[in-house]
Amino acid sequence: MILQDIEDLNDKDYEDVLQFSADESTLKLRYVAALSIIANFANDIDPTLVPDDEKVDLSICKMIMDGHIEIEELIDTIH
Repeated sequence: MILQDIEDLNDKDYEDVLQFSADESTLKLRYVAALSIIANFANDIDPTLVPDDEKVDLSICKMIMDGHIEIEELIDTIH
């Protein structure tokens, strides 16, 4: 499934995805998945880069620490 397919889900599958998204216990898993996706996208843009989830995580941490990225206070759901 790709991102565009999310709107094609039937009502039950869409509700299941919303529940999964609202479950804070899945945040770590989703974060790790996002790191992998970002690393792979970076490699697609520049094939000389080796996909590396840890470097992506550390880069995100550094940008937050340096104030380059500001995150609004977390609300009950991401969406």
